[in-house]
This record gives sequence, structure tokens and C-alpha cells, in this order.
Amino acid sequence: MAAKAGTLRGEKSAMVSRIDQRLGGYRLVRLLGQGHMTRVYLGEHLRTGAQAALKVVEAQLSSQELAELLIRAQILTRLEHPHIVRVFDFGAEDGQPFIVMAYAPHGTLRERHPRGIPLPLPTVVSYVRQVAAALQYIHGYKLIHRDIKPHNMLLGPDNQVWLSDFDIATVARSAGYRREKLQAFEGTVPYAAPEQLRGRPRLASDQYALGVVVYEWLTGEWPFLGTTQEIALQHQIAPPPPLRERAPTLPPLVEQVVLRALAKDPNERFPSVEEFARELERASRQERLPLSSLPRSQFKSPLPFAPAAAQSAAAPAAELSPSSVVTTPRLVYRGHSARVASLAWASHGRYLASSSQDESVQIWDSRSGETLLVQHGLSLEAPVIAWSPDGLYLAMTDGLLSEVVQLLAVLPHDARAARLESPAGARYEGLNERILALAWSPDGKYLAAAGEEQVVLVWEMATRRVVCTYRGHHGSIAALAWSPDSRQLASGGEDRTVHVWEPTASTGGNIRIYYGHHDKVNAVAWSPDGRFVASASDDQSVQVWEARDPRGLDSGREPLCYYGHDGGVTCVAWSPDGRLLASGSVDEQVHVWRADGEVAPVTPLLSYRGHSDWVSTVAWSPTGDALASGSWDGTVQIWEPFSEKAAATDN
Repeated sequence: MAAKAGTLRGEKSAMVSRIDQRLGGYRLVRLLGQGHMTRVYLGEHLRTGAQAALKVVEAQLSSQELAELLIRAQILTRLEHPHIVRVFDFGAEDGQPFIVMAYAPHGTLRERHPRGIPLPLPTVVSYVRQVAAALQYIHGYKLIHRDIKPHNMLLGPDNQVWLSDFDIATVARSAGYRREKLQAFEGTVPYAAPEQLRGRPRLASDQYALGVVVYEWLTGEWPFLGTTQEIALQHQIAPPPPLRERAPTLPPLVEQVVLRALAKDPNERFPSVEEFARELERASRQERLPLSSLPRSQFKSPLPFAPAAAQSAAAPAAELSPSSVVTTPRLVYRGHSARVASLAWASHGRYLASSSQDESVQIWDSRSGETLLVQHGLSLEAPVIAWSPDGLYLAMTDGLLSEVVQLLAVLPHDARAARLESPAGARYEGLNERILALAWSPDGKYLAAAGEEQVVLVWEMATRRVVCTYRGHHGSIAALAWSPDSRQLASGGEDRTVHVWEPTASTGGNIRIYYGHHDKVNAVAWSPDGRFVASASDDQSVQVWEARDPRGLDSGREPLCYYGHDGGVTCVAWSPDGRLLASGSVDEQVHVWRADGEVAPVTPLLSYRGHSDWVSTVAWSPTGDALASGSWDGTVQIWEPFSEKAAATDN
């Protein structure tokens, strides 16, 4: 939260400690940090004892400079956003200007992540999403931050990111920038955009600075090194070194997104900082291998036979039968303020639970769309959720890293009185990294969780004891599903395999490993009769195969391989009668297709096109008459695949 010396006069040596002094109704308790001409103190309100951070400008200001600073401070008090540090008050006492802000107890992102240490891609995406949201908000008011760097990103009480140091923000003219003298440059050179270094900052300059931060987080270093003058010159004339030279495992698509944000010409960057964040997240989730972009007929299966659907996918389009298209939902739920990550129906069919990157779990009425309850966890990630088979309990991930499971009792079934209770001790622990998948056994006795730690834990619900730890995977695990008889689990993930195993022993007993996919497995679903598993992957396929054939030969039956989507498949769900599968994709569609034939269909029976962004999750209602689909567009939509209304929309 350091102000720069461009408009301030005085020497740092002139700053004196103000511990125990009173300022603006606060007693200054201790020093939190300092910049070139500012110090930030922890303050306690003299009457209420409430804590706040007080930034004190330790410099002699002219009357004009003081007036300008107070005008800027007044602007700050009007900014209200969950990812912008709240400014409560400002003023000047005896010519000493100060700003009173919300106290960030966990320090800055620079303190949490020292320079030189690369961060995991999902962590970077989470931080960028929050900072970009704050910047998009201020850009809407034609404000430029002009000093984006990890030092100015605070961590609030729940470890949410707060963007700070807006006291140097400037109102941009309608042309998008204003002329500024070079000697009045404000910012930090290693993060500054070329046009900002030339004295012409504009809204896109903040995107460039955030791009430098992302480059540093992913590689451990700034794109340009040297003296201050050398770095400034390189920002203006030298292309940034490719990220993959410093971080070879980084997905190429991620590198492309970051380098676009670092374009020298502001017009060649993303149209908005929000678009930059969105494309970075898209690239991080795709992580496609070159094989995934090959024509579908070129996929080579490691199985001793070729999937029939892979051959039929090359058929001329004229030979394909048209499918029905549905665009009108029965109900659209808009309770979330960010992308929907997962959803689940309660077994009685009345309630739906959905989670989102707005960090909330919401329970709502599937008939009216009425929100019954909103539950926030501690994590900055979207919670993962699972209903108990009897519909009385909801399991959701919690903890700073989403590494624990919190059990919540949903009482009663009366929609008007729904509430959540957390039974004492109803936390399930044992994992140290983010949980990506939860699955409750159909008999209600066990809960399984897996994620970035590359293991699956199975807890006994009654005792909260870990009864099995499965370590068969060689990458993060994104998908879990129990067999209908609660005897086996299917798990899949980054290593492109699906494992079927029995959690009867402490380490699990392997039944089968399925190797049919060529890219990350995103979802698995067990058929209602327990015979088949359907697995969805970034290789753009859904594959249906025998669950319990240890030889991997599927009793001579070729796996059904559905290639109807035009992008990676994110989710899959069986209809309750086992005849149909619904699959969602990054192509923004949900397809419903027959899964009970000998050969996979080339086109779906029906495609739903009501979403405007990636489909992230899909679930059939318990009665099978409706589907709910959640999307990055922030909505959950309920629609009826085979109603008369749907049939009327046939192409």
C-alpha cells in the first residue's frame, strides 16, 4: 500500500514512529508496513475498539497536493466491491493526511508468495479472477489503478483478495488516457506498461501489469530483468521471453493468453481485463494435448480394437440425421453471481443444491426457483457438493484450501423453513490439498473425496473414520462415482485413466483400469444397473464400457464412444432408467443420446442450447422427466428433454 514519490516531497529518513499516537479517532497500535513516503499502522478505534489500517502520508505536501490527495481519498470511499479494500474515512490533522481502511490480517500476496517461487496454475487463476473483477469494476468508472503488483493485493479475513493502494488512481479522460510528464510517472517499473512508462496510461495498462504479475507467478520471475532503466526500455521495445522457456510444463494455451495481455500495443490486448481473466481460466481448464485437435478418425485407442464411433464420426454431414434442439428452459436460476461449478438434486426431487465460483452453496426450490439458503465457506474456490441418499444432509468442501468436508443437515423438507445446521464435529478431514470430487455411497454409509493430492479417501459416515486410502492414480483426481450397490468406486482424472476398485481394504482393491481416453477425464457415472461406467474427457468423447471386466475386453463388446460435441466434455449423467446419457461440454451445449445400443450414435437425440458459456455440470431429476444444467454463464437451467414443447423445437 505504498504511495510513490512522484508528487510527494520529503525524505524517508524524516519519518518517525507514531505508535500510541491518536489519529482520526484511532490509537495507532503497531506498524504494519511502509513505503517511500507512507506508513501503514494497525489502529484501534478509541470508542468501539474496532481494528482498521491507517495509511499516513509522511511528507510535507503543498496545499494543492493535499487537496488533490483528499479528493482522491473521497473517490475511494465510494468504491464498494468484494475484492477492493474498503476505505472508511480520510482526513488531515495538523497537515498530516491519512486514510482509514479495512484491516487485512493475512498481509499481502507478496508476503505469502515471495518472488522466485512459481505458483500452481489453479492458484494463479483464482487470484487473477478476483483482481480482474476489482479492476473491471473501477474501469467502469474510468479509473486506472496504475500500480498493479502483488504488494498491493491484500488478503482479507477469509483469505479473499483485496486490491489496494488506489490513492494513486487517476480518472481517465474519455479518450482512454491523459498526457502525463515522464518525471511524474507513478507506478512500479517492473510491472509498468509501455504506454504508462511513456506518460500515457490508459485502462489497458492495468491489464498489462496484471499480465506481468501472472508471468511472475507462473515462472517465478519478471519477464524483464536488469536495472530500472533497462527494465523500462525492455518493456517498450523487447518481446517478453516465452513462459514455457522458464516453465516447460505450462500449457501452451496459457502462454498464449499471458503473452497477449503483454502486447506492446494496448489495442492488441484483450478488450477488457475481465476478458483476460476469463480466457486465462479457459486455457487453464482445457490444457489440451496436440492430439485432441486431430480429426476424430485419427484417435488411436490403446484397446485391442478401434471404437466403432470413431470410424462413423468421419461420415459426411449429409448422412447425419438431424437432432432436436431445445433452447427454452422450464426455469432459470440466477442466484449465483459467478460461474456455476456443480449441482445436485435432493433424492425427493424438490430441492437443488448448486455451487459457484462466487464461493457459495445455494439450496433452492426446483419448482419456483426460490432461494432457500446461501452458505459460504472459507475457501476461495467453488465448493464441491454431494447430497446424502436420503436428502437430509449435504456434504460440501470447506477450509482455506477446500481440503476438508463439512456435513450440513438440511431441515426440514418444508421449502419455506429450510435451513442448514452443522452437527457438532461433522467435519471429515485427512486431505491436505484441494478436493475436486465428492461421492456419497448409495447406502449412505460412506463418503469418498479426491482431488489434487492424487489419492481417494473413504470415510465411514457414522464414525468419521478413514476406512480406505486409494493411491492408484498418477495425477489429480477430478471424478468419483459409486456403483449402485455401494461396493465399488470409479475414479478418473488427469492421468487419463478411470479406475474401478473396491474400498474394502485399507488401500483399496483394484478391479479394472480403463485406458480408452487420450486426455484428462472430467467426469464418471455408473449406469443404474451397475454394469457400465460412462466417462467424459477433454478428448471430446464420452465412452461407455464394462465396469467389472478385469481383462479390459468388455466381454467382446466394444465401448460406445460418443464424439458428438465440438469441445472437451465436462460432465455426464445417466437417466434413472439407464437408457439415456446427458453430456455437457465447452461447446456450451448439453446432448442427450441413447446409451443402450451396440453402436454409439453420431448425433444426439436432443441438444440443449440455452447456455451462453461452457456447461460445467448436468444432472437428471430423480424422476427422469427433467434435466438441470449449470454453466459458466452463472445460471442453472431446468429443462424437459421430451416434453411437447421441446418436441416443437425440432429442426
